[in-house]
Amino acid sequence: MLTLHQLIKNMLEHLETDKAEIFESDCPEDTLHEIVDGWIPAYYSQLSELLASKPGLGDGPSGYGIVKENPTVWDILTAAVYEALLEEAQEWLSQAQEEVEESK
Repeated sequence: MLTLHQLIKNMLEHLETDKAEIFESDCPEDTLHEIVDGWIPAYYSQLSELLASKPGLGDGPSGYGIVKENPTVWDILTAAVYEALLEEAQEWLSQAQEEVEESK
């Protein structure tokens, strides 16, 4: 079963692997958004598994501006997963940037 915890862990490992590419890009934040977008499950069954692992996802994202008008349950789940992944990715980027600055 796919859990949100495992999805986040896998994405963070991917970010570490692609760290150099992310920092070499003109806008690391945009690159981060693209990567996070690629980690959103495409299948309803996977989204259902994520909801089962973290029922709070059903409440939707805190930023409802990222959900389209008249959303389906799948749109709400997708937006909530995107928000959760993006939050973790942004935290990773912030820490990675601090490490780079400290090593200078």
